[in-house]
Amino acid sequence: MTNRTPAGRSADASGAASGQKRQRPPAELIVIVVLTYVAGFIAIGVGILFILLRYAVDNGLLGGSFAVTLTGAIVILFGLFVIALASALTRGKHYARVLLTVAMVVEFVLAVVSLIIDGTSYWFEIVLMAVAVLTTVVLWVGRTGRYFDHITERDAASRNTGL
Repeated sequence: MTNRTPAGRSADASGAASGQKRQRPPAELIVIVVLTYVAGFIAIGVGILFILLRYAVDNGLLGGSFAVTLTGAIVILFGLFVIALASALTRGKHYARVLLTVAMVVEFVLAVVSLIIDGTSYWFEIVLMAVAVLTTVVLWVGRTGRYFDHITERDAASRNTGL
């Protein structure tokens, strides 16, 4: 859908000048976005299940009903935050890339700590660490890195020209 601006230039539905073609996200970024959405929905599901644990007969080991409910609510909020990051990644927002990188670093550190504390599930922890490293590398190098650089340059140019 195009609209004519007073100067005669056409603008797309978002109001940006159509002189610049909107660049599509690379396939690697789309895979990361889909995995991020899946992780967010899984976190929400786990949070709901955790809240339902408050009705378990013996939840004293988990800190009582209040602690279980609070933990479940925090996990649900984290899942919503991850879904918001996935949405921002598709629009090329730099802050989403940085925050997802921070989340991957935290996930990597937690996997290492879990591996040190209990080595019985080492394959699962190794897979988590590999996913965290691969996600971070994909976000910052190659076509995905160039995509974010292009979006950042385009945003800076539009701020300078007032478009």
